[in-house]
Amino acid sequence: MDAGNKKFVVLGVIGVGVVLGLVLLLMTVRLVVVEGSERVVWQTLSGVDDNIAEDGLHVYCGWITTPHKYYIGSETFIIDDKTSNPKNEYMDAAELEFNQPDVAPVQIPVMMEKLTEADLASGKATGPTNVKLSCVMQFHLGPGTLVKLHKEKTKSYRTTFLKDVLLQTIIDRTTILDARTIYQGSGRVRLQQDIEQALKANERFEVYGVVVERFVLREIELMDKTFLDMIKKEAQAEQRRKTAEKERAAAEVEAEKAKAEAKAEQNRRLVEAATKKGEEIAAAEAEKQKEILKAEAAAEQVKLKAAADKAKTVLTAEAQKSRDELEGEGLKLRKVAEAEGVLALGKAEAEAKKLLLVAYEGEGGERFARVEISKSLGAGIQKIYYVPASMSINTIAKDFQGAIAIGLPSNKK
Repeated sequence: MDAGNKKFVVLGVIGVGVVLGLVLLLMTVRLVVVEGSERVVWQTLSGVDDNIAEDGLHVYCGWITTPHKYYIGSETFIIDDKTSNPKNEYMDAAELEFNQPDVAPVQIPVMMEKLTEADLASGKATGPTNVKLSCVMQFHLGPGTLVKLHKEKTKSYRTTFLKDVLLQTIIDRTTILDARTIYQGSGRVRLQQDIEQALKANERFEVYGVVVERFVLREIELMDKTFLDMIKKEAQAEQRRKTAEKERAAAEVEAEKAKAEAKAEQNRRLVEAATKKGEEIAAAEAEKQKEILKAEAAAEQVKLKAAADKAKTVLTAEAQKSRDELEGEGLKLRKVAEAEGVLALGKAEAEAKKLLLVAYEGEGGERFARVEISKSLGAGIQKIYYVPASMSINTIAKDFQGAIAIGLPSNKK
């Protein structure tokens, strides 16, 4: 083998070794992505690991470990023969398409009629008839029990464990009823509630962490068509009876309403009449009270006028008395003032005369007196146009001297 061929062989061996190494690496180091609604149970060569993988990226050895994903979100177990059911009230078309039926509808034999204890004691029987049920159970798995569920029920828990418990519970709760009760509306509702409560309280589900959220009866079908027709006719008759009962009740309600309206109208008229009579009585009473108040007001007015006149007379008398007293006091004060004025005037005149007489004292005074006497005589003589024959100058002089003697001191004539 020449050098070129040897080189080619070496490169081929190296390439194969690299590829095998990559394959070995990929087979050894594996990755798994766990979503938030998922959990992973690890299956190893030594058994199931007690630790589960939560959401995130996980690395494991592909030679010795196998991951088993479990969905822990809400999911459904469907007993039906349809992929789409218009009676389903909680899932849309996309959800129904995703949630394909797990099991075909189950047929359960039940009694046609409900038998009492007396019927059973007498041996009465109506014979069984099959009832076909379609239903949906909504549930989720608890993460804490996934390891136990995987160890004991494996990944096929839906087709074995869930199916067995669900069907057994449905059969147990259905066979105790009769076909008539199951088919009718109220009985169907009670049956659905009983099955749901039984599933939620089921001990086997609780041990493996199966939490039932809701149970819905999709459809109940009676397989005996003759019996079904009879039930339908009875249901129609019952419906007609209920309709008639409702109509009768409605007629009674209308009659009661009309009666109540008539009674209300009668009461209204009575109230209106009573109100009118009351208004008339009130008006008459008001008029009476008005006259009484008017008379009382007139009497009060007379009393007030008399009291006013009396007060006026008293006030007039008191005013006159006060005026007389004031006038008397004023007259008294005026007399006193006049007396005081006269006294003052007299005192002033006396003082003047006194001063005049003092002026006449002495030689100068005597001369002044004589001058004054002469003036007086002159003035007196001017007034005399004739002198009686019997009057002499001495007589005149004598009278004048007598007058002067009154005012002059006795020693100074």
